[in-house]
Amino acid sequence: MIKTFSSRAGRLSPTNITFLEKNSPCVLKLGDVPKTKKPIVIDIGFGDAQSFSKDVMSNEGFCFLGIEPYKKGFARAVEFYETNKPDNLFLFNGDAREYIESIDFDIHFIRIHFPDPWPKKKHIKRRLISKQFLEFIHSKLKKGSKVEIITDSRVYQEHINELLETQRLFEIIDNFEISYEVSTFHTKGLKKGHSIERYVLLKN
Repeated sequence: MIKTFSSRAGRLSPTNITFLEKNSPCVLKLGDVPKTKKPIVIDIGFGDAQSFSKDVMSNEGFCFLGIEPYKKGFARAVEFYETNKPDNLFLFNGDAREYIESIDFDIHFIRIHFPDPWPKKKHIKRRLISKQFLEFIHSKLKKGSKVEIITDSRVYQEHINELLETQRLFEIIDNFEISYEVSTFHTKGLKKGHSIERYVLLKN
């Protein structure tokens, strides 16, 4: 499996370590099924968890399953759960593809906000969004499920546009039921003058 995320350095605070080691009921392992009757939203790469936490609270009718490989952001999400005890939040620390491959339940929504763009040509294969990835999630999503992708990277936007022009697995639409707060990455993109592009895909 090609690694699709960079090894960001981030010193863990004592608080981070405490929540990483905590046996929290929100933390899932490979193959674990969230205990919920709400539509499941898999959020891939929620970063520092600040905007993600607000989304969980603002969309109580949905069950969020946040997947984040970086321990610092993951620890902050566990801390948020332990502080607020939302009944619509589960977390997995690791690679999203490995977790999705391990599960056998209905996925209603997938959110991928500001994935690592891997802008260099030699790193194109590391981008999460690819023909193979679209085929993979299509096989896991139930009919009528939706995928939301947001990026401020021009090269990634060109890459995604090329993929969507040639695929027939998803219909490109506008409506996505789940609201979101402007994240740290979103804010940085705006400050740099980047164009923010949003893609919503409906499984045919």
